[in-house]
Amino acid sequence: MINHILNNLWLGSQHDADELVRNNPEMITAILNVRGPDIYSPAGRDQSAEFPGKAYKWIPAADIGILYPGHVEQASAWLREQTGKRERILIHCYHGISRSPGFLAAFMVESGISPDLEAAIAAIAVHRRVQPAKQVVPPVQPVVLISALTGLPNRQAFDQGKASPFTAVADVYLMKAFNGFYGHLAGDKLLRRLANILITAGLDAYHSGGDEFLCKGDSRQELTAKLSHARQLFREPFEVYADGRIQNIDGIDLSFGIGPTVEAAKAALFEAEKTTSEPPEWLRRIVGAGDPGRAW
Repeated sequence: MINHILNNLWLGSQHDADELVRNNPEMITAILNVRGPDIYSPAGRDQSAEFPGKAYKWIPAADIGILYPGHVEQASAWLREQTGKRERILIHCYHGISRSPGFLAAFMVESGISPDLEAAIAAIAVHRRVQPAKQVVPPVQPVVLISALTGLPNRQAFDQGKASPFTAVADVYLMKAFNGFYGHLAGDKLLRRLANILITAGLDAYHSGGDEFLCKGDSRQELTAKLSHARQLFREPFEVYADGRIQNIDGIDLSFGIGPTVEAAKAALFEAEKTTSEPPEWLRRIVGAGDPGRAW
């Protein structure tokens, strides 16, 4: 027999569901069938055609003692919809002991009826002897707050950290051209070098992504002084392996803008780069553009 658990929710078996065609004393108007593959015959199936006029949902949950998150989400969404319509709902599997009470307990927690699964199962057990299937809890993905490339805190760490009165946005001047000629391995080495220089200069630095770095500071003057020092260090010669050989590069430049917000700092960076007219020495060498007026 079906058991009224609470509100407009009942639990039962496959037999109880089938009996509703002939006898429906509880005036059930909606059916959630969570009977998927099991050892019984006939197999679990969508029986909506056998219950005309009733809301019907079939979720093929296997009889293996566990419930998968996707099935639980489907069941909870459907139950929310039907309870909102004040339907009188029967939830059933084959015996009404494992799968169906498992889904009902999950819904009771998700909807706030019960504070946790243990309380939900206890409330169900008052009305029906059950052994609810357990929910599979998907593994929690760790929140990554470090840039794998540079080792600096990333943009998410920047956003989650303490706000600062001023922010600086810095990037490598003409990084795209550098990568295009020397290759991305050399470009990655350049970004790691810049990350180390920003820390050496005493900056609270973050790798936002690509060649963009963010820095927090208490004043515009502080950030200007530290980034100017970082720029001097960054322009010093260094070696990269590219085109099958070790090459010495100097004159790599750092651009930065400062503002009270990231957006304001980016706007200042854009204006600073617009006023730069001289191509760096390394770029003149690789394209042979000695004339500052030549396109580069």
